[in-house]
Amino acid sequence: MKNERRKRRGPWIDLILIGAIIVLAAAVVFFTVINPDQQQATEDEPKDTIQGEVTESQSSFPGIRIVTDISNDKTMPYAIQYPQSDSDSFNEAVTKFITASKENYIAEMRLEKNVDNYKIEPGELNIIFETYPYKEHYYSFVLKKKLRTNSSDDMTVTTYFYNYETGELLDIRAILGENLKNLEVLSTHIRSQITDSVEFEGHLLAEEMLAKTEPKWKLFQRFAIQNDALVLYFDSGEIASPEMGISTVTTSLSYINPILAEQFQEQMVNSETIISGQETTDGAVEQDNIKRVALTFDDGPDPKVTRHVLQLLEQYNAKATFFMLGSRVQYYPEIAQEVYDAGHEVGNHSWSHPVLTKLTSKQVLAEYNSTDQALQQAIGQSATVFRPPYGATNQRVNGLIPIPVVNWTIDTLDWKHRDAKQLLPVIKNHMHNNAIILMHDIHASTADGLEDVLKYLTEEGYTFVTVSEVLKYH
Repeated sequence: MKNERRKRRGPWIDLILIGAIIVLAAAVVFFTVINPDQQQATEDEPKDTIQGEVTESQSSFPGIRIVTDISNDKTMPYAIQYPQSDSDSFNEAVTKFITASKENYIAEMRLEKNVDNYKIEPGELNIIFETYPYKEHYYSFVLKKKLRTNSSDDMTVTTYFYNYETGELLDIRAILGENLKNLEVLSTHIRSQITDSVEFEGHLLAEEMLAKTEPKWKLFQRFAIQNDALVLYFDSGEIASPEMGISTVTTSLSYINPILAEQFQEQMVNSETIISGQETTDGAVEQDNIKRVALTFDDGPDPKVTRHVLQLLEQYNAKATFFMLGSRVQYYPEIAQEVYDAGHEVGNHSWSHPVLTKLTSKQVLAEYNSTDQALQQAIGQSATVFRPPYGATNQRVNGLIPIPVVNWTIDTLDWKHRDAKQLLPVIKNHMHNNAIILMHDIHASTADGLEDVLKYLTEEGYTFVTVSEVLKYH
């Protein structure tokens, strides 16, 4: 019976079954024996990220947490620790740096791994941080990064100076009171310290050091305040031979006290300071201890708000600078005259408030000249200072304007919040000597909050000056 069924099925069915078995067997052999590298490559296919083990713990410093991120990947291991706080802006800045460091490291290692006949060695990414508290609510965080791949071996440093009370990140500008002259004095001193230091003897890269210590704000952003001293950091190989690793230069706050912003000055200072014996005629640093502030008002004049502002300024015997739009001066020339007659400084703020950097040179000059003509007709003279709308300017625009181009050091954001109660807190949080404060005399809320500002600054001992007067100290 069985033989009869087999005969009915026919030999061709047997051939098909045998062929299918052979094909399946060949496929198994190919993927498991003949081509094991392909299988391994599939298993090792790079993913978008390497997931490490992330933990978070409380540090010994109030409000500061420690995040630890560790990966034991065979070729791309890393060990990272970084701080986090209750401030979203601080956390975002630190996390952005950490994420970029990891992504760049992984991308570089994968690139090397894909190079044919290239012996790949395990890489290394190690980021640690140190915390230095200062006064009641400041922290300095110093993040040191060790990066090693087959093509690089670097040690670099990144720092953050953080106001725990306000959640604000501060840079070297805040430490030196936004004063470029103070930075020039510090630059000269740091260069002298490095040159005279025994630590750098035989290791100093003279030309590189001079380039990295030029008086430019961006070159002095890696710093910390430790034990009443300002510590500046330089990456490995940046100012000295690489074998020295990360370089530091330390200067006591007491010594540099005269060039510090008021909130960072020491109460007890040495008789010898960074400006001892310096001539003040060169304009490097003023030593008269006068606290100055320049109040500025943009986008007017306005028949109601500007007059309200003028009344308050007169009440507190305060001078200010009004940056006027030519189009509004044309409509309210009598208000411009009242500002000028009250002894305030009049500035040019363009005709129609455009972004000057997007205009042609001819258009920029038209904005300036048309406003100048309106002011000439209204008050009988030209403006003494110019403020670009939105603060947008560049070397070309500055070169076209025949008077000083001035922005600000404190933006009250009155144009944004339109809340009289928020004006003073913003100024308090950012106040420094020789500040130039931006406000607008077209918002009633600004005039409503101005009296509290004037009262506070008066009680703090500030002298109200015009922009032209305060520029001598910038």
